[in-house]
Amino acid sequence: MESFTIGVILPGVAVQRRDGLDLPAAARHAEDAGLDGVWHGDHLAIGGPTLDGPIALAAAAAGTRRIKVGMSVFVPAIRPLAWAAKQIATLQHVTGDRLVLGVGSGGGPGQWAAAGAPYRSRGRRTDTALELLPRLLAGEETRLRDEPGEPPVRLAPAATMPPVWVGNASGAAIRRAALLGDGWFPSLVPPREVAEGRALLAELAAGRGRPAPVVAIGGTAALGTGDGVPSREEIASG
Repeated sequence: MESFTIGVILPGVAVQRRDGLDLPAAARHAEDAGLDGVWHGDHLAIGGPTLDGPIALAAAAAGTRRIKVGMSVFVPAIRPLAWAAKQIATLQHVTGDRLVLGVGSGGGPGQWAAAGAPYRSRGRRTDTALELLPRLLAGEETRLRDEPGEPPVRLAPAATMPPVWVGNASGAAIRRAALLGDGWFPSLVPPREVAEGRALLAELAAGRGRPAPVVAIGGTAALGTGDGVPSREEIASG
């Protein structure tokens, strides 16, 4: 039988305020319940209240010792690449190498405009990030492709490269996962699309001589006597 893990999205700002929660306590509760991971989104300007993803995840990790902490999903291409690498390296240090790096290139044009990043170049910039992040985190001297006239960058201290799970169910995301990722991370998609995507993922990875990445599926569920399953908007703002 294939191994599997179960994790949860940490509560968003609205739920924290309503229920008097804090992120370290929420993460600790998930760890005490025997879950394998807690996750937080990465949104800059989506209209609703959100926390900075890396800072929120670091706060959550401070209340735990074992559980994995994950970005769902980090958008490296809206940041200068060296800055994105520094945030990832810092998370690895403060969590004791417990980070799982979900990566995406979405958020809509508004988020990219707010970041001053070119929306039309999001795919190329994401590929560049995934190609260069291992070298940057390893502390190697790295020349940044979007800054060809600048000297190479060397970051310190070095950090372990976390596993990368590429989000989204698009063909581009599946190709990115097969070529550059350790996992494919579709969310809220029908089982048929997951099965088709998994077959394509394995085919593309094999064509490059790589093992098939793991498949992690994001979905919704409700336990207990609450008000029911959270909406897509509530999940997005988490």
